[in-house]
Amino acid sequence: MKNSGPRKDIPGSWTVRSSKYVLKDRWISVRADDCLTPDGTEIAPFYVLEYPDWVQVVALDGEDHVILVGQYRHGLGGMSLELPAGVMEPGDDGPLSAGARELREETGYGGAEWRCVGRLSPNPSTHNNFCHVVLAQGVSFLGEPVDDPTERIRVVRVPVAEAVQLAMSGGIVQAMHVASLLMALNAAGKGVF
Repeated sequence: MKNSGPRKDIPGSWTVRSSKYVLKDRWISVRADDCLTPDGTEIAPFYVLEYPDWVQVVALDGEDHVILVGQYRHGLGGMSLELPAGVMEPGDDGPLSAGARELREETGYGGAEWRCVGRLSPNPSTHNNFCHVVLAQGVSFLGEPVDDPTERIRVVRVPVAEAVQLAMSGGIVQAMHVASLLMALNAAGKGVF
């Protein structure tokens, strides 16, 4: 469920006096809102980043290994170790089908016991979307991943304890992935907390 804008029933909500798109494409839209706070302070423009919802998959195989992916991230300017993840596409039937699609496309893994374990906001200050955390237990390798020239992915299979250590030591730097990993492992009863 996406946030479609300011709500009048929330104390402290800002009034949007005008709104226009500065950028709009298939990946991101940047909206410039001219706002007025309840105490009369004008904030103009305030930029809102509109993204589709995202899904992140914490995939555990039968030997309690977490399936991770390593890939170049241009914003970071280097390699990043992450969870299989991506944009929820219009044809996806919710977070579980999006998660299954992303896991299969990026890693070649699939078949599992699937469940949603959480929904997080990437940044409630500026983003309007949510990130759905999906836990997939009992995954297995089904075949080669999809060859996508924009994603040269290296699949990395690590024991749960090592994945936690990577998350806690900066080996995984994507903040949403660290949170999603720890939430899902906790939901799986892997003794994280």
